[in-house]
Amino acid sequence: MEKKELNLLNITIRYVEHDEDAVLSYAKDDMFALVLLINQGRSKKDIKQTEQVLQKLIDVTLEHRGSYYLPYYSYPSKKQLSQAYPRINEFFEKKREFDPEERFQNLFYGRYSR
Repeated sequence: MEKKELNLLNITIRYVEHDEDAVLSYAKDDMFALVLLINQGRSKKDIKQTEQVLQKLIDVTLEHRGSYYLPYYSYPSKKQLSQAYPRINEFFEKKREFDPEERFQNLFYGRYSR
């Protein structure tokens, strides 16, 4: 496996209670969450490198039946998203039900809903 740099500043460990109510819940059991604080450059190259590293981390997490909190950037692949959040289509269907003209959108919706 090729090594990549990640400027990791801090890891916070949080206890998260099981949550079946939220459609996009990442807490499938009572669990510990590791919250990574990273320092990333703003260039396209820096963003792409961070995306590659985080996708590898997500793959390892999913292999161990874990999940991830939805990030601010659209780093995860669509496959990773649907594996971590099996109810994602339910979420998008409900969104379209309440906003059939799709007036309210953001980068997350644009990337993953199509």
